[in-house]
Amino acid sequence: DNIQTLQHYFIQSNLRMETDGSAPLGDVYSEQWKALSGWFLGPRAENRDVFLDLFSEVFEKHVELRNNYFPSDPEYITQEMKSSQAYHAEVADLRHQLHQMQDQMRGSVPFFSPRYQAHMCWDTTLPAQLGYMAAMLFNQNNVDSAASPVTTLFEQKVGQQLCDMLGYNIHSSQKEPVAWGHITCGGSIANIEAVWAARNMKFVPLSVRAALLNKAAKDFLSDDQIEMGLSTTVLVFRKESGKREAVPLKDCSTWQLLNVDVDEICDLAETVASNMARVGAVDETRFSELVEHEGVMSKGLFNFMKQHEMKYSPVYTAPANNHYSWPKAGTLLGLGSDALIPINLDKDFRQKVAHLREELERLLEQEVPVISVAAVMGSTEESAVDPLKDIYDLREEFKGRGLNFALLADGAWGGYFKTMLIGSPGKDKVRKHGDDKRKLEGFVPYCELSPYVEYQYNHIQLADTITIDPHKSGFCPYPGGALCYRNGKMRYPIALFHPEVFHGADDPTMGVYGIEGSKPGAAPAGILMSHNVIGLSNRGYGRILGQCTATAKLFYSLWLTIAREDDPFVCVPLQELPEGWDMESARKLVEEKIAYKNMRDVYKNKEAKQFLKCCGPDTMINTFVVNFKGNSCVKKANKLQLALSDAMNVFVGTDASRVPLMVMQSGLDAKKHGEGLKIFKEKAGLDQDDENLNVMVNSCMNPWQWNESIFMIGDLFRQLVLDCMGRVEDQPATHKFFLAHPKMGEDDSIFLEYMSCNDLPEHRYQVSVKMTTNSVADTKVLREYINSCHRKDAAVIFETVTPEPEDDSTPNLYNLLYLKDWDGKLRMKLVNDADGNSVCLKVLDIPRYRRLDMSTHVSYPAKQQYFLYGDSTRTILSHVISKLPDFQHTACLTTRPHSLTETMLGLGVVAEVEGVEGYPLEAEGEMRNPLQRKSYDVTFKGELYATLHTTIHVKDTIYFNEISKE
Repeated sequence: DNIQTLQHYFIQSNLRMETDGSAPLGDVYSEQWKALSGWFLGPRAENRDVFLDLFSEVFEKHVELRNNYFPSDPEYITQEMKSSQAYHAEVADLRHQLHQMQDQMRGSVPFFSPRYQAHMCWDTTLPAQLGYMAAMLFNQNNVDSAASPVTTLFEQKVGQQLCDMLGYNIHSSQKEPVAWGHITCGGSIANIEAVWAARNMKFVPLSVRAALLNKAAKDFLSDDQIEMGLSTTVLVFRKESGKREAVPLKDCSTWQLLNVDVDEICDLAETVASNMARVGAVDETRFSELVEHEGVMSKGLFNFMKQHEMKYSPVYTAPANNHYSWPKAGTLLGLGSDALIPINLDKDFRQKVAHLREELERLLEQEVPVISVAAVMGSTEESAVDPLKDIYDLREEFKGRGLNFALLADGAWGGYFKTMLIGSPGKDKVRKHGDDKRKLEGFVPYCELSPYVEYQYNHIQLADTITIDPHKSGFCPYPGGALCYRNGKMRYPIALFHPEVFHGADDPTMGVYGIEGSKPGAAPAGILMSHNVIGLSNRGYGRILGQCTATAKLFYSLWLTIAREDDPFVCVPLQELPEGWDMESARKLVEEKIAYKNMRDVYKNKEAKQFLKCCGPDTMINTFVVNFKGNSCVKKANKLQLALSDAMNVFVGTDASRVPLMVMQSGLDAKKHGEGLKIFKEKAGLDQDDENLNVMVNSCMNPWQWNESIFMIGDLFRQLVLDCMGRVEDQPATHKFFLAHPKMGEDDSIFLEYMSCNDLPEHRYQVSVKMTTNSVADTKVLREYINSCHRKDAAVIFETVTPEPEDDSTPNLYNLLYLKDWDGKLRMKLVNDADGNSVCLKVLDIPRYRRLDMSTHVSYPAKQQYFLYGDSTRTILSHVISKLPDFQHTACLTTRPHSLTETMLGLGVVAEVEGVEGYPLEAEGEMRNPLQRKSYDVTFKGELYATLHTTIHVKDTIYFNEISKE
């Protein structure tokens, strides 16, 4: 149905838009989670045919439009031109350059993958992609409606939809102010614009009065009109009465005029003009120009403050964990970053209203103008939602005492969560165990917001502006931020009506407002398409975010329990446990009723469902720290987070196929995070010092993350923790490798296997690495060494020559293989070389790197497991070491097994050997090679997670050695 809906929009070339601009609600299905399958291209491009068909139709319509626009016009790229050598050469170059660029793009971050759990980025919706690409072909510029007559209306409609969704009034027939919204390139620009608008609004009453007192006013206004204008009253606080009263402009102090209500300011110039019109016609254009001339935008901040004898420069507040756009606003507006007053956070990393009150009391006493107070609706590291309703109530209280300001909501990340409160998500029909389980494939439950978060979003419309990013939790392409004004007139004091882009009051041009000039019409087209197809309710976007919320709560459960009792590390989530739970009871619930269970079973368990609703982050971002067990040093813990970040992120030059999981690393500032960080450090067993704390951050934007896969990701993460602990703690040591396959590659590469051993922690690894030499001379020595060993039937052994430390990096095994500092400088001694030669090697690829797991929870698998890897000419079979005692066994195969693609072989797969039990084979007190035959049937997970069966043919055993437990 969703695919047909998309086809309808594109084929008819008619974007559905409710005439009143209301937010579309989306369609209802009995199995609502299945609707999501029509909204995304899919992690494996499952909807590629749909995308190609629809884009082909869109492109053909675009071609048709070009041909039908004055069809009698001649063609300019003629057949004669297209048959020329130059034309063919340029097209060939285009094809080459395009393919080359696409090859380079393979190194991009795979946001679409369920393995990506880092930044607030994920796949964009199918409607948004197609809408964007369709409009991109027209290259419209939304700075001016004359350059974007259609996409300007799209942007206008998107603004209305967002305002309506957020709870603002968009109907002029209502008594409330009419809201207005527009697209920006991102949340940073929207936040800065919000402060800009709030600052300019703050000064409008002073500008209006100054305009009336300006001698130039007498050029078009009579004395009676000026007197009538100055007699216009505004509601301000009077110390004499101790309450707010209507006071004429002429009798107001500067302080009083700096604390007028936003809505009253929005109408002030119009109200003054209306009052003056009672005693004669008013040239409103000239009056508006004079007000603008007296405004801060014309005079500049210094001159404006000097003219009005302001003692203090205005300030604004934001929570201490504010986004960098907030201090940036102060620098751009001439206020200075020090004008931003950071408000302390509470133990839940939300803005501390008590501290905000203290600051406002101080500012009121000193009569320092307050431009705005910001509330963050979903912080990007702590995932915290500020108590917006309490902040609003505080504003109302201080307003009654003479201090007024704009309330700005930063919902760049969290704005779309309001869709979870619109409409009814209904009840998912979960079948009983006896029913066809295939019909539940892809089922992820809808998880509600916590009661606290729901309460804040139910009051988000109290904010004067709301920043919201469609390119974040709206799943739309960049650039796609937005700013919504509760009172649309609040945008007028920042407008610049340049004749090049403004064509009269009835012109819908968006470019006269805001910071940006040129901006793509494709952005609102994509957003509008996505809104209209999916819907801005909990049947549409709310369903996506409800499923992602369920995923976030399950990940919280994972991080809470990932460390086993005897593991050498602890993992501590930032968020506290829900009320009524302690660590023991929570762990028991997770292990018994959540971990590795399918979504249906978790969803049907009332206790688990209630725990998940109340636990974890406010808005889908888990933050946690991994620490060495027993470590109290913050610096050492920070090193571990950095090591984890290096291992789990794609950087320039990194092969994404060797990064099995992506989680981002961030930091909590000791000064900014105050009380909450102190409590968090204590939970993690860390010193109460002034050190900032590095943390790991897991953003949950994949609505299809099955619970089983979440805890399988946990297994990957746990192994990476063990690996990175070794990187931080391991000391320099000598390491031995053996040649895993007798052949050198055509590129002179060799495969080496690490000689695992349990004598030192530094030797408890299993590593497979592909290397090559650095010089022709070393290649010659290496080739001769391999041939010599083969002639003598001796093992081809290599031993590292430990280099000196560089840049504070310890030359342990991890750093030697992974750090670029030592790339190409790793010297290996040729152990069985009669002349004692050594060669310098560099790493080409590391198919496997894992620290041996010493936990008592480790058990032997049911069947023997081997790691299959190699390249087009070499296939290697290497035993997966599990519980000690165990053995290391490596063999080369005659050929790549059937069903194992070259791509999968290059990545490496773990295969189970049929008919060979997982316990080590022992005879006469010694471990023996369990593969006594030349051929075995094996199973492995192939493409699309399919279980594949094939046969391996062992050519030669390269290495076999027992690894003791002690």
